[in-house]
Amino acid sequence: GASPGRFGTLLSQNAWLPVLKTLGTRPWFGQSLYLSGAHRLFDASGTLTDEESRKRVQAYVAGLAEFVSAAQRRR
Repeated sequence: GASPGRFGTLLSQNAWLPVLKTLGTRPWFGQSLYLSGAHRLFDASGTLTDEESRKRVQAYVAGLAEFVSAAQRRR
């Protein structure tokens, strides 16, 4: 998650865990992604301009895609 503060969306993501468990979802815990100081990482049009953050987002999305793909293969 991204936020203007120092902790990304750490607190809100943690708060959602009991809800997701109650709903019977299978969250992916392979990686965490917190983009703190988001107002410095994105331009006015919403484009992620920080290269290090972009690499972290790409790695996160790749891991999530693998998790979803593996779940589909198990069906």
